[in-house]
Amino acid sequence: MPDKKSEKRKEERIKKTIKSEVKSDDALTYSTTVDMSSGGIFISTPEPLKNGSEIELSLTLPGEGEVKVNGVVKWIREDEKQGCRAGMGIEFRNMDDSTKKKLGTLIR
Repeated sequence: MPDKKSEKRKEERIKKTIKSEVKSDDALTYSTTVDMSSGGIFISTPEPLKNGSEIELSLTLPGEGEVKVNGVVKWIREDEKQGCRAGMGIEFRNMDDSTKKKLGTLIR
């Protein structure tokens, strides 16, 4: 039975581990990604931000260097359970064409 989050997703997610930095008004978190799509990303962190938090995300893309993306925290998982890591799902917002192209190349 598919989970509700996967039913709501518009794009297919792929497993991808890259370094990330999440900045908000309240916090700065260094972590790694677990999976991503052209519309969002899941960041593994033991202390996820609150739902609705607006963030600036810096991703270090292999062969491309660092890209910055704005986003919003759409959901959180505070505890690790059933093999799923704690963290937060982030939806990308207002991405420029160059960044879209770089992310598109990465997730293909």
